[in-house]
Amino acid sequence: MGFILGLVIGAVGALVYGPKVGMGGDELRQRADDLKQRADDLQRIAQKMAGDVQSKGREVISDAKREWDKSGAGTGGAASGGTSAGGAAGAGSTGARSSGGSGSPKV
Repeated sequence: MGFILGLVIGAVGALVYGPKVGMGGDELRQRADDLKQRADDLQRIAQKMAGDVQSKGREVISDAKREWDKSGAGTGGAASGGTSAGGAAGAGSTGARSSGGSGSPKV
């Protein structure tokens, strides 16, 4: 996402700050320096945003794991002697697929 944003902003900047007829070399260098500075700033912003998203993603995963463990869904079920219909059906359908004896194509 950050790459695309930088690409679009860079393209607009190139059109706005691109060389015009009769522009001198000093002015071109100054504009090139300005564009380089803006590109560096955009890169830093994109890296910060990526880091923030990564941190938030880890936080969400951690919260989800905590909720999963708190609900007991990760420790109970058919494997520990529970009688849930979903657990029993899931175990039967998995066994049928792996043995290949169900006659239905593998998914």
